[in-house]
Amino acid sequence: MEVTIVYEKQEEGNYSCFVEEKFDKFGLAGYGSTAREAEEDLYVSERETREILEEKGVKMPKLVYNKRKFDVGSFFSYYPYFNITQFAKYSGLNPSQMRQYASGNRKPTKEKKEQINAAIRNLAETLLSNSRAFCID
Repeated sequence: MEVTIVYEKQEEGNYSCFVEEKFDKFGLAGYGSTAREAEEDLYVSERETREILEEKGVKMPKLVYNKRKFDVGSFFSYYPYFNITQFAKYSGLNPSQMRQYASGNRKPTKEKKEQINAAIRNLAETLLSNSRAFCID
């Protein structure tokens, strides 16, 4: 079963993630000091939940994590090699504003989210179409 992981930066600075799809007998979530740590905790939660359900005779479907959704702070935590300031310039946003989104001090409007998503898609397309982006001489 294909599922989506949703990542969120919490107000206190930690991260959480959860499986977006709803299940009758369980839910899955993870927590950590980074988005990737939260994801690892989610995988531990899945293994533990699977064991508990199997002990009760309940079969849990095999989960395939094919899609991820991030808030801005979680995105930069999950992909720390992206420079927030440079990405803001690339996406046409104010770097200070982007840092506030990433820190969780401000929430982007729907329009700003769309602008950020468009920049992410454009960057991905650029990297995929430019084979030199993956060559080291």
